[in-house]
Amino acid sequence: MRRVFKFVDSVNEFIGEKLKYLVLFLILVVCAEVFMRYVVNSPTVQLPVIQTWSGTVLYVLAFGYVLLRKGHVRVDVLYARFSDRWKAIVDCVLWFVFFLPSLGVLLYTGAVWVEYAVRIGERSNLTFWYPPTAPIRIIVLVGLILFFAQGVVTLIRDLYMAVRNKPYD
Repeated sequence: MRRVFKFVDSVNEFIGEKLKYLVLFLILVVCAEVFMRYVVNSPTVQLPVIQTWSGTVLYVLAFGYVLLRKGHVRVDVLYARFSDRWKAIVDCVLWFVFFLPSLGVLLYTGAVWVEYAVRIGERSNLTFWYPPTAPIRIIVLVGLILFFAQGVVTLIRDLYMAVRNKPYD
């Protein structure tokens, strides 16, 4: 079990660490589009799509990393005062109330959209460039799967803490 946990953690850690380069790429693309639009007065068709999709990749692949680092937003008014065991209990309850249902819907919908995009060869009609949508839809689904895997690992660690009152690792 520890090997599986370590694998999930290391995959999300690796991806999270590499995303900083995507941030740099995204900054360059935005600067290039601003330059083309306002200095040269010749906006591009491709760069807005590249900006949007790069931002999408950045966000969705970072979900698991942020969960690993416990960086998701919490209401800390009461939570910060809880013991580690009570924090784990609250996290377990909220995992079943919010995380599982919402991510379940997102995973199902993402899988449906990936299948649809691949089956019909879907293309984006937001620009006259018409890029295929399957690659970005697949990346979103992969990001959601990594987020779910990290969520399961976090849940098991929290359950262990709630029952045994000591960390799993």
